Amino acid sequence: MKYSQYNTFISLTEQVSALYNALSDKFVLLTKIIFNDLNLPIHSLAKKNSTLYEELLQAKAIVENNIDEYEYIKNFSREIDNNSKEYKLMLNPTLDCNLKCWYCYENHIKGSRMSAITIASIKKNITNIFQKYKKLEAFYLYFFGGEPLLAFSTAKELISCIADHCNKQNIILNISFTSNGVLINERNIIYLKQKCKKVSFQITLDGGELEHDKVRFLTSKAGTYKRILKNIHLLLKHEVFVILRINYTKENILSISSILSDIQEWDDNYKGNMKIDFQRVWQEDKNALNIDEFIESFTNTGFLVTSPIHNVDNVRFPCYADNLNQLLINYNGDVFKCTARDFATENRCGYLTETGNIIWTSLPPDERLETKMQKSICRTCSILPLCGGGCSQRCIEQNDEEHCTYNYEEADKKEIVLNRFYNYFVKNYETNTGI
Repeated sequence: MKYSQYNTFISLTEQVSALYNALSDKFVLLTKIIFNDLNLPIHSLAKKNSTLYEELLQAKAIVENNIDEYEYIKNFSREIDNNSKEYKLMLNPTLDCNLKCWYCYENHIKGSRMSAITIASIKKNITNIFQKYKKLEAFYLYFFGGEPLLAFSTAKELISCIADHCNKQNIILNISFTSNGVLINERNIIYLKQKCKKVSFQITLDGGELEHDKVRFLTSKAGTYKRILKNIHLLLKHEVFVILRINYTKENILSISSILSDIQEWDDNYKGNMKIDFQRVWQEDKNALNIDEFIESFTNTGFLVTSPIHNVDNVRFPCYADNLNQLLINYNGDVFKCTARDFATENRCGYLTETGNIIWTSLPPDERLETKMQKSICRTCSILPLCGGGCSQRCIEQNDEEHCTYNYEEADKKEIVLNRFYNYFVKNYETNTGI
């Protein structure tokens, strides 16, 4: 027997620590006295403290000598990435946008729309998908851009096509829009709910009203904060799930509390149908801003809250672009895997033909996935089953570089595990006891 390479020890108090195994995702609590038993050879530990030994076995903190944990987690990751029961299709009906946020990485193209030829090619691709993947149980359709609601007529045409296929084959359809929320109206919401029971929107605020309106405005005198909140409320009224993304910077971070003031009195049913997602604007120094107090405030008011550093679980819940059955088609027929880049043709992974087939001009999806977890630093990392070695896009871009894809240091790893402990035990305890 041997100790798992995916064990991490964290200190909770002066007298209590915890051993966490990232492969099993389990914790074992250890008093100061018991902790010293871990210095014993495993066979001696089994004799002296059989209870602790059994706990460590259950948590996979102790494993058989012949088990290759690295190969196990790689195979486990591939199995999830190759899920044949789901398909995720992302569409950019336009790269035009009615706002001009300073941090946006996309090159907006005014007046860009899908041509009739591209729409016809996408419909053929959709037909190919439903013919090829016989085990499909769920189809996820995402609209991105640009602002996709600027081209809602195009979205409707493609939604109708996919909904027909799903209805014929009894496949669950999920529709999601990443939108700035300005153009949402009741007519379009009703259309979406008629076509699909599971509709969601991701909508962003850039701080409280004053800070937000400095970034997201239609004209110098027409901010969008109040309009967006009104439209989010309308979505929730129609039982549309909303991910409210709060982009934070050093300029707007103090104004976040005013967002909570504006929405905390909303009906509890609305709160249950919305998730708050804190995201640092990518140009900001990650170490300069702390949002823990805001996460706690929103959570205490009844909102479900997430943020990247608090929810690292990239193997069990990988990035969408690491799914083999996933595709992003731009308005001009260029094909990508990832949304986190500008959609210039030179960055594309392939292109859509008029027959609905994809010609790959870079690594095809199955070869992309083989780039994950290949760095030597990944092979010895204690939290590899959580971080997954980075998404395939990052791995391709970093090529043979041997530093951590996410630039995690040991302190970061400890924080990730500590946050996981907090979410598992402390938060659940507080929720169940009413504290």
